[in-house]
Amino acid sequence: MDFLSWIYLAVFVLALGVLIFVRLQLVFTARPNRFLVGFYAVAAVMIGGFTVASSRSVADYISGFFIAGMLALFALWRRGVTADSLITGVGRVTGLYTLAAVQLTTVAGGCVLEATVGTVTVARLQLRQSAETVAAFLGEKMEPKRVVIVQ
Repeated sequence: MDFLSWIYLAVFVLALGVLIFVRLQLVFTARPNRFLVGFYAVAAVMIGGFTVASSRSVADYISGFFIAGMLALFALWRRGVTADSLITGVGRVTGLYTLAAVQLTTVAGGCVLEATVGTVTVARLQLRQSAETVAAFLGEKMEPKRVVIVQ
């Protein structure tokens, strides 16, 4: 194995650790975008298959499975609300203290959370929990007057 293979393995293990850490921190998990999950999953399976079919060395296997593994991690990534922030994507974390307002709209099967900083909407998450449950949780973590429920 060459040096780059070791870097691929280290980066993948680190990314897997971050995924597990974030998943354990989520209090409310947003509904995933089925198109993106499907796209990443299909791409990971295809690249894994191409790797098995075309690799000739250990370095080839590691680089191919690194790409497939990272795509699988993207498929498994979940957005949601933690105790002190909103996870709105891979590498996108917004602290609750920075939000100007959080609007919770009741929809069938849960609520939609729209978070704004100033006049800019920075996050839109569809949650399975009721608006009242999310508002009670957020009311403890930030100023209750910044959390608004829209029926």
